[in-house]
Amino acid sequence: MDVDFAAVMERVRTVIDDGISFYERMIERDVGTTLYRCHARVVGEHAIECGGLTVEFDHLLIATGARPRIPDLPGLDSVPFVTSNELLQATELPGHLVCLGAGAVSLEFAQAYRRFGAEVTIVLRGPRIARGEDAELAELLQRYLEEEGIRIVPHAQIERVELDGGRPSLVLAGDHRLAGDVLLVATGREPVAGDLGLDELGIGTGPKGVAVDDRLRTAVPHVFAIGDAIDGMMFTHVSTYEAPIAIANMLDGASLTPDYRTMPRTTFTSPELAGVGLSEEEARAAGYEVEVRRYDVGKLGKARALGERRGRIKFVLDARTGVILGAHVLSLHGGDLLPGPMVAMNAPGGTLEPLLATTHAHPTLSEAVKVAARDG
Repeated sequence: MDVDFAAVMERVRTVIDDGISFYERMIERDVGTTLYRCHARVVGEHAIECGGLTVEFDHLLIATGARPRIPDLPGLDSVPFVTSNELLQATELPGHLVCLGAGAVSLEFAQAYRRFGAEVTIVLRGPRIARGEDAELAELLQRYLEEEGIRIVPHAQIERVELDGGRPSLVLAGDHRLAGDVLLVATGREPVAGDLGLDELGIGTGPKGVAVDDRLRTAVPHVFAIGDAIDGMMFTHVSTYEAPIAIANMLDGASLTPDYRTMPRTTFTSPELAGVGLSEEEARAAGYEVEVRRYDVGKLGKARALGERRGRIKFVLDARTGVILGAHVLSLHGGDLLPGPMVAMNAPGGTLEPLLATTHAHPTLSEAVKVAARDG
């Protein structure tokens, strides 16, 4: 089946632009907030300079987000490459996309471009993709991606980047070369914290972003920071979780501290890889006696009906107490299956009992969550 790549990317940009417009309208019209569109810099304890204007404030909340991190690789500064920002603006499908890195951004673009028809290679320094997620499910996802035709090169020792016949090329140890039409650098993101004037106020900034205490307060009592601008998980839902906490502490004198124990993570591949809490490896390294319960999604009637039988649900439990240490999902709509386990983790006792006491409609994919919790 031929895909109109330019039309697909136009729709992607339209969705993004619509989302931005929606929130800007909500901020300005519904909330009544004044929105300035310019680079801002703090010029005093109670003042920001923005586009030639000086805006005074009583309290300041820094939520400046993150940008792609560019690794220090010899030759990279002289070879054309793209980040996720540029790929979102693409109008032509390359013949061969080489992805440097194996996190969520790389995996999502790699699978999409492969399904559009491009040749795709993922190059990573470690042994497997999706570092930080449960190894069992990450390895299963890696197998799925390879079955779709994506080449994955683990344990890569990149010596330099150079042009080879006008194409970006990674030179690996042993003088092995890997050239593609487009090189995607997706080796993580870094906080946008520099060039804001914060250092002059005594607010610490660095590679991990704006320094805050456990209540999201900086060294200046009336200045707070949240989201990608500080050290932590870089997800939109983390920012929307932290913002009310920071505002309550900032404006109401509260003493709230964020709890990230049940903060979800999702990689939007197909199937989606989602997780909350500790992986099996992390739980064992922390000294827990671990019990694992799992169930293959493909056994469900809904999975058969949808024609997507790949995936697995996995619970990591404290074998002595039954407390849920982590829940991990590899499934179609995997991120949507996490709230049930998360509610159970946040319930008194933190065990599987709330899940086991809940009837899941048939046929649904969520049945796999209960069966995994029940049968192991």
